[in-house]
Amino acid sequence: MDDQALLERIEDLTDLELAVLLSLIAQQHCIIETREDALDDLAAELALIVSQVFKLNYVVLEREDLDSVARFGELILNRDISEPGISSNTSESDYNTGGTLHSKLAGINFRQSSSVSPSRQDLDSRKIVNVIIAKEFNLAKEDVQIQTLEIIRKRRHIRLTKHLNDRIFMSHHHEVEDGFLNLEELDSHSEDHGSSYSIGAPPSVRYREAIADRVIDQDTIELLRARGQEATITPEIRRYLQDIVVFLRIERGVDGGVSPYATTLLLALSKYLAPFHGIDYVTPSLVALAAKKIYPHRVVMASPSRERSTQYGTDMASAREILSDLDPVKVIQNVLDTVECPT
Repeated sequence: MDDQALLERIEDLTDLELAVLLSLIAQQHCIIETREDALDDLAAELALIVSQVFKLNYVVLEREDLDSVARFGELILNRDISEPGISSNTSESDYNTGGTLHSKLAGINFRQSSSVSPSRQDLDSRKIVNVIIAKEFNLAKEDVQIQTLEIIRKRRHIRLTKHLNDRIFMSHHHEVEDGFLNLEELDSHSEDHGSSYSIGAPPSVRYREAIADRVIDQDTIELLRARGQEATITPEIRRYLQDIVVFLRIERGVDGGVSPYATTLLLALSKYLAPFHGIDYVTPSLVALAAKKIYPHRVVMASPSRERSTQYGTDMASAREILSDLDPVKVIQNVLDTVECPT
């Protein structure tokens, strides 16, 4: 695929396809938000994107699947030992790469030892599915969130679930008005227009043929990853990025969440966005766009009693009124409007 064809292909992607592609390029994880009444459609759309556009296997977890570590651990294991598009020879480095979507369990035992029979000892030799689509994950039990964090970081002794937010690469809010393109196309190419799509059911032949030219293979993902890593950033742009971080930390209403790790991811996403625009360098607009994706789920809003202005005479009622109109998205935009942009 030449550069022009690649750019045209990227321009044709939906917002959800872009979010999945960026996560695969960065080998990181993403939060997708939408209206509550559209969660099922969102999960079905993501399942189609993962399986048909990127040719990866997946599992969709319902709210009740997140109540037990044992159930969660069983469901995320791939039942098909021969995974499409993934080599069966997993190197030692696979265990040390944070955020990989197809790493082995590496000895994690999800069940209590007393409940594991000899016939189930093969669990640890199976792989986790490429993509886990967990609906309402913010409501998952604490031990499930801890287990997820262990899988992401490949470490065994994690105690604080508040760290989980910081390990999620970026977040994206999908407006229902933007639609669910893959679901709509599936309906239009359905061999039985009277039926609706069920997650896990194979799409029709006509649908697969219709999106054949939209499939993004592993070579394309690796090409975009390499070009993003090679993107250059000038001292002025790097200073602009650091200014955003500093201003965000001291912005009114912010009580935490702007971590050093988030700064690393802000730089990474800024660079990964460059080839999406046909350039090999980072611009201020790319840094601003990256900030809007990296920080919304990380920023911790202050309570009235912890609002900084209360230390200098502001009464609690005034602080409460100020904070009532603020949220992470507004805070980030305020910072972007304040920080001087290099010309």
